[in-house]
Amino acid sequence: MDYDAITVGAGHNGLVNAFYLARAGLRTLVLESRDRVGGSCVTEELIPGYHFSTCANVVWALRPRIISDMGLYERGLVVDSRQFLRLLPDGRSLFTDRLANAGPGEELAAVQREIARFSSADAAAFPEWVRFLGRLTRVLGPWLLQPAPSLHDIYARCEDAEDRRALDLVLTHSIARIADRFFESDTLRDVGVAADIGDVHDVGTGLLFALTTAMGGYSENGLPVPNGFIRGGMGRLTELMADAARDQGATIRTNASVARIVVEGGRATGVELATGEQITAGRVISNADPKRTLLGLVGPVALEERLRARLQRVQTHAAAGLKLHCALSEPPAYRMDRPLTDRQQREATLILAPDRAYREAAWRAAAQGELPERPIIAAFIPSVYDPSLAPPGRYTWSAYVVWAPVTPRRGTWAERGPEMAERIIETVTHYAPNFRRALLDHRLITPDYLQQHLGLTDGNIHHVDAIPSQLFRHRPLEELSDYGTPIGGLYLCGAGTHPWGEVSGAPGYNAAQRILRDLP
Repeated sequence: MDYDAITVGAGHNGLVNAFYLARAGLRTLVLESRDRVGGSCVTEELIPGYHFSTCANVVWALRPRIISDMGLYERGLVVDSRQFLRLLPDGRSLFTDRLANAGPGEELAAVQREIARFSSADAAAFPEWVRFLGRLTRVLGPWLLQPAPSLHDIYARCEDAEDRRALDLVLTHSIARIADRFFESDTLRDVGVAADIGDVHDVGTGLLFALTTAMGGYSENGLPVPNGFIRGGMGRLTELMADAARDQGATIRTNASVARIVVEGGRATGVELATGEQITAGRVISNADPKRTLLGLVGPVALEERLRARLQRVQTHAAAGLKLHCALSEPPAYRMDRPLTDRQQREATLILAPDRAYREAAWRAAAQGELPERPIIAAFIPSVYDPSLAPPGRYTWSAYVVWAPVTPRRGTWAERGPEMAERIIETVTHYAPNFRRALLDHRLITPDYLQQHLGLTDGNIHHVDAIPSQLFRHRPLEELSDYGTPIGGLYLCGAGTHPWGEVSGAPGYNAAQRILRDLP
């Protein structure tokens, strides 16, 4: 046997998984099809001279325990803080730290002063909102680095009746109805504007909002959850993770595309590369999404027919996101009611989505296969805090467009990509009149690109849609929720498993713990 474990895919969860397996003494090999580690968490020169975080934008959910165990800060990880800047069409602005995680004292008072510019009643209600989210963080946070719980498990660990009532609320209400309980102004009522929540009126969206709140606020070891931009782009994080895994003895091979996972006698025994090379191992761990792993790399013949049919029905095709990366000759001069300080310019995550109606229109269009007329945009200027990303006197600017169709109803992304890019540019220019003049070049990242170049089914950055029926014990399916599969020695460690997507490392960590428990 060549290795004790083979991890397929060197995305951040694959690297985290390999680190813990190697640290436990397993001879571990990581295979990556691309020429670099990182998967969706990479930094690339998409425009000559300009480097961008291609897919993942910022780090806001990375588990403090993983940071500590891998020694990422000691290895050179630097995370610059960020804040949210919401611009409205009339020039008004709301500039805050994360509303969900404002701390006590002056920090909370500063957020209240900002909110009072829109509604004194909302400012007065804000502390209660913070306490509510803090309660949800306390209820759900301990499950992030644990096997996927059932709802019964979560309720059983609630401390009191108030915990249970908060859980009842998010399970039975939409995020829209929950926000309406606290706030009156359109701006504050749209609390999930930058999140991948979907239709904010759907029952159960409160649960996803609660989970993301816990991911951004809960710490396993008392150290803060980092929230901001990584110096060197997101690829710097996965480079450091790869270094940590290698230091524990893991071997990482790039340009090593896995064609299939070899299954013999109902057990995974290794992999076959696209070159025909076969490598044997006692267990195989896939960082690819569940569908690509079990319906593609393994092949349907190795699965029981009922499981294969259920897996095919796992929802991966909700409206997707886009990235527009731009090279600029000058930073955007946003049309707003007050100037930005240098610190605000450096830390700002710009949100362009003035109210709930705007969000709903974008979601409906994308869900129906149409390009949103007015896209929801979360934008960043990474080179302001990290000048190494752009040539001297030039800037990188990136926008994450929250909703777009996986496949346009009319035409293809190759045909309609320029049209979508123009809509984004036009929207931004409304808020920053100099934007079009400053634009030197741009690159649009579409769901097609993510599927073809990163191997993501339906271009889904979270591998599996985060809907209530696909969270916790049901992510991606109940029989796959504890990272194992019906095929002996085959495990899942990617974003399609508990707790969710984003750059948290939790799926990779949890899968490693499951594997180590299974050791003889």
